[in-house]
Amino acid sequence: KMNGSGLYNTPSDLHVHTNLSFCAPRQTLASSYLPHCGQEGVTTLGFSNHIYAPRYLKRAGIPEERGGDYALRLRRELEELQPSAPVRLLLGCEVETFCGEEPTLSPQEAKNFDYVLLAASHIMNFPDEYRNYDLSTPAKLRALILERFLRACELEYPVPTGICHPLYPICSPWEQEVVDGITDSQLADCFTLAAAKNKSIEIHACLYRRGTALDEEGLSPSYLRVLAAAKACGCRFHFGSDAHSPDAFQGVHRLLLLAAQRLGITREDIWPIARG
Repeated sequence: KMNGSGLYNTPSDLHVHTNLSFCAPRQTLASSYLPHCGQEGVTTLGFSNHIYAPRYLKRAGIPEERGGDYALRLRRELEELQPSAPVRLLLGCEVETFCGEEPTLSPQEAKNFDYVLLAASHIMNFPDEYRNYDLSTPAKLRALILERFLRACELEYPVPTGICHPLYPICSPWEQEVVDGITDSQLADCFTLAAAKNKSIEIHACLYRRGTALDEEGLSPSYLRVLAAAKACGCRFHFGSDAHSPDAFQGVHRLLLLAAQRLGITREDIWPIARG
């Protein structure tokens, strides 16, 4: 849908988690979000639980069953919910792309999902996986995040594929420094490739989570600059609250939509699977 100016005004949310992600509360179910979709204006809801590398699961003491098959357990629940759900329900997943490792989802496995989100900037979340890398400064972390983004763009899956929280240093103490230090030419290189490889770019919750300074409307100018570069390069977009519980889902889509409108995003700029 569009408003009178042609800007997109119906947010979907293709990045929410349930208790199949070990970082989400055990009481978070797919059905937990449905009562809040009307108030949020969300018309399509996509669940993107983490798919972890077996090696990481073993090190972290997490049951190894939490791989692709585990994420697929949600399919039956969504099929049961859909007839009475107030929104369209989709099953995606959030795939890790560790250095030196194959992605945690194969192209064959991806056929079981409606879409795939690639997590290319989960670096500080997994210190064991990156223990051999020197990440002692914002510049060094930034360089690795840029490298991981470009590699993620090259991954090919037989379903629609996006990149979540693109170029954002999740769980880093230097969020502002890393984001602000990305040059215009680096942004152009990243998003030119993303557009060429048909990777959707996420309008993500890091826009309002206070890891970077916020403006008077509650949005991050630093991260809006990143997304503006993506739009200038012709990328498509999707919305992602990255909610792990209904509390993080409520009251945030107006901010994601405000960001899209400030970026001048129209229906044509939205990832087709994410259009309301």
